[in-house]
Amino acid sequence: MIKLALIANQKESLELFLNFFNKNKTKIEKLSSQKLEIKYIYDDSDQNKIEYFLAASLNKIELIKDYQSLINTAEIDIIIELERKFNSADYLLQALKNKKIVITSNHKVLAENYLILKKAEAEFNTKLFFSASFSPLPVKTLIDNFYALDEVTEINAVLNATTNYILSEMGKNTVSMKETVEQAKEASYTEDNPELDLSGSDSLNKSILMTELIFNKAFDFSAVSSRGIKGITSYDLIYAAELGYKIKLICTIKKEKGKLYLGVRPNLISEDSFLADVNENSNGIEIISNYNSKVIFKAENNDLAPLNLLSQDLIKAARIRGGYDKVLLEEPGLNENKLIDLYQHQENSFYVRLQLEKDKKIIENIKKIFSEKNLADLILHDDLTETPLLPVIIITKKIKEKVLEKLLKEVENVEGVLTVNNVIAVKTH
Repeated sequence: MIKLALIANQKESLELFLNFFNKNKTKIEKLSSQKLEIKYIYDDSDQNKIEYFLAASLNKIELIKDYQSLINTAEIDIIIELERKFNSADYLLQALKNKKIVITSNHKVLAENYLILKKAEAEFNTKLFFSASFSPLPVKTLIDNFYALDEVTEINAVLNATTNYILSEMGKNTVSMKETVEQAKEASYTEDNPELDLSGSDSLNKSILMTELIFNKAFDFSAVSSRGIKGITSYDLIYAAELGYKIKLICTIKKEKGKLYLGVRPNLISEDSFLADVNENSNGIEIISNYNSKVIFKAENNDLAPLNLLSQDLIKAARIRGGYDKVLLEEPGLNENKLIDLYQHQENSFYVRLQLEKDKKIIENIKKIFSEKNLADLILHDDLTETPLLPVIIITKKIKEKVLEKLLKEVENVEGVLTVNNVIAVKTH
């Protein structure tokens, strides 16, 4: 009998998992060739909601309030973290040192501590599973199996369903981001702190973890920053659509000449592309490799998707603990080179939206700045607006992001230029 412990402090997520587990227990046990029992739940919150829930449901699961007691309990084989409760890796390291197999989706902690956690796996001959970190996409299953012999050279992905939902709703209903974020909160689509979604931090953490997983190396990612969707308006989505684009928060991982590049930015992408069709509360990924050329995968986010991936990991973990499968450990190397920020290195076309006073001379001055440097492919202005302000759209030729930033400082100093509203990369392939 394999004994399980759950880390949970929200009644709703616990109830959802228990319902899923009980419904699928026979299948899980058959696939793992093991009998399973949920023995303990760790909850250190002072609200007692889980305690009341367990009592009301007449459940025989025992509640533990002290984490040390949990990991020191010899009969526990596998610990499943249902909520991303912790911000440091200590709780994972303590569990691994006590030879527990751990299943988690805490992609931030995993990304920031990948090397030390993988070393702990090897040292204590145990295993850390994290397929649900990329929910609803089965990324880890694909990388571990489908790409076991292949070499991935590029990934483009929408990894944050919340921002995808927000942009889709803003484009469809011409509403503000503030209103749409509130809708996302009400639908429980956002992180507890929506800033993690909007700033691109959630997407960046997943991208870093994916890079470490694919190349089995821990990287210094201090040079890589994310830019999220804050500041994008319905106007940007309308102008993009008129030009044949949609706006998506795109995560890109690229291997080129032995170097690895990572970028997380909003992008204008062709409305005919695969990722442009990943709408609403969905994620999508495009994987380019040596053997399989291009593989695309799209999945809708819902409450059951992470539970399915957690359960896939549970099957593998139970087979290891039952002695049917060996712990296959490959300690990652530490790549001394930093991950390179794709947008600081690579030249891109950019969509730039300016707000000007309505004056043809100002437009001519803007055109002059870009034409002198041969950097503008397209300059449009909306003369139909009834306000005294004039929105101007510029599609630049290929330029490095940091070079464009310097150029836009020059533009901002032109008399009559009120603000640079937005700068968004244009994905050309």
